[in-house]
Amino acid sequence: MLKTPALILKKQNLGETDRILTIFSPILGRKRVIAKAVRRPLSKLAGHLDTMMLSRIMLTDEDELPKVVSAVLAEPFEQIRDCLPLLGRAYAVTKIVERVVIEDVGERPIFQLTVDTLMRLNLGERWDTNWLFFLAKLSGRLGVSVSRFDCGICREPIKSDGYWRIDEHQLTCRACGETLNTLELEYNSIKLLKLLAESDYFVVKRVNVPELVGSQVEEIYLRLVTEWLNKPWTSYSSFQPPNPNQ
Repeated sequence: MLKTPALILKKQNLGETDRILTIFSPILGRKRVIAKAVRRPLSKLAGHLDTMMLSRIMLTDEDELPKVVSAVLAEPFEQIRDCLPLLGRAYAVTKIVERVVIEDVGERPIFQLTVDTLMRLNLGERWDTNWLFFLAKLSGRLGVSVSRFDCGICREPIKSDGYWRIDEHQLTCRACGETLNTLELEYNSIKLLKLLAESDYFVVKRVNVPELVGSQVEEIYLRLVTEWLNKPWTSYSSFQPPNPNQ
């Protein structure tokens, strides 16, 4: 038997009463498991194993489709599950996680980052800083983060608007000029990239992120994270200006 926290990413009905779950565990990484009889009206597991729930589960030892023996709900993320816009944002997070996390390979830092991001979303934290902080720390964990903030050509500090060279994965200043496959960046976007790389969330959350700056920074991180997935970065884009009415 194995005990592990598990974030329920997906569910798929099997037969008349069973369900296959895709979970994210800090011990097992991404894993498909089976919940027997979970769809029966009196199932003790039903209220603990729905999509976007965090539960503590016990699994059998099978390599393929281990069975859920027991489950205790740890965090229901009620605000997320009851609000369609929040649920869409939560799926933006788990969609990336599901692709980058490998099956049967433990990934505690990404698991904790994911849970922390969903916790902040559930508590009503601003989406722009929460989302960008998640992308920044995820890219760091994957080894593809932005780590240099001077010009990649002349090595001088960048003190105004600049460029992101997509193929070279580096920033350049205006003086070194624009080339093919570059993104034009506001100076505030370059400063935000540096802040995200070097600061914790409690510093980042105090920053006012203009829509254009947020979009530019999001594009850089999504290009870095999704490049090895062979998927267009735009299919993972979820940045929206915060809605004061939510």
